[in-house]
Amino acid sequence: MAVLLRLLDAFWHVVGILVLLLLFVEFGIDRLRRLSRRLRHGRGVPASRSAAAEAYAGADWASSYFDEFSRGVRVGWVPYVEWRQLPHRGRLITIDERGLRPVPGSAADGPGVLRIFCFGGSTMMGLGARDDGTIPAVLARRLGELGRPAAVTNFGQLGHNSTQEVIALHQLLKAGRRPDIAVFYDGANETICAEQTGEPDRLFNDYRRRAEFNLLHPERRGDLVGAAAMSLAPRTLRRLRRWTGMPLRGPMPPPEGDLARVDIPDLARRVVEVYAANIRLARLLGREHGFATLFFWQPMITTKAVKSADERRFEADYTRDLARRRELYGAILAERRRHPELAAVADAADLSALFDAVAEPLYIDAYHVSEAGNSALAEAILPQLLRVAAARDRAA
Repeated sequence: MAVLLRLLDAFWHVVGILVLLLLFVEFGIDRLRRLSRRLRHGRGVPASRSAAAEAYAGADWASSYFDEFSRGVRVGWVPYVEWRQLPHRGRLITIDERGLRPVPGSAADGPGVLRIFCFGGSTMMGLGARDDGTIPAVLARRLGELGRPAAVTNFGQLGHNSTQEVIALHQLLKAGRRPDIAVFYDGANETICAEQTGEPDRLFNDYRRRAEFNLLHPERRGDLVGAAAMSLAPRTLRRLRRWTGMPLRGPMPPPEGDLARVDIPDLARRVVEVYAANIRLARLLGREHGFATLFFWQPMITTKAVKSADERRFEADYTRDLARRRELYGAILAERRRHPELAAVADAADLSALFDAVAEPLYIDAYHVSEAGNSALAEAILPQLLRVAAARDRAA
């Protein structure tokens, strides 16, 4: 019995040491890092690289903006479109109870006021810009200055693509909300998700949605318990997966997409076909409900000829194969430019080359531009809006 007790005592000490080591790896490392940052920089979390981007030219609000964004901007689940931003009222960022950013300078809806719905992802929502520096805000302000008051609504949502936007428009129409003009600003999210997954028409992080599906159902109780247990040790599991090659389940990122295994011309063709199909649906909704549609393909950092040091670093973010990224982005753009439903048509404009010859820095990360970039984009969109508004006036 004494021998057994000594064995149990030794086993308990070994297990205890392993548990303490595991707890340190999972929680102690992060706490030490936060303490180190606080001692060195006066803050526990790392400063956003975007806040120091050359495109901001040292703006004193940029650091506070990204701190506020990281602390307060969240999304929640909604039917059909998967997610929408949650309300947030801060000093630099406002998201109303509908999950939409307000549009300062927008006219009140009423007789003679042009109703404009703006759809897009985070670039339309205005990530990196204050409330009055988003594309819809600049459009509303400029239309007012030109004597064309417009009620502009920013339906841009973090991570949304053209498929989600057409569904969102359909939901609005069912609820009796109809614009005079629906503006769509897309291209980046369609391209990014194709790069990450090797497939067209995919959502951000859809592997997580599949893992979470019905997780609270009694039939998946074992999966729920397992996921909860694994979430306590994500670092350890990641290392075990890397060292052993075992397909361990749990809260770990999926293997990165490998563009070397992808038929890039075929993927580019399918991405643009999906985008064209969504445009087709939006046009049909416009004809049925009596509103005009405008579609804009956005610039990407890969085509900017003169890049600052920051922009060169941003271009290489989130990829291990920059050459294949450039090849894919270029192939998608080439497909878009020659597609018969998108090339040389009045309602679909290609803004992808807008910044190609611009020397000054505009990008604040791999996909988003500064407020100055948003202003330039709004000025490029504005003539198309005025043309469509004038055509509607003549028809009326």
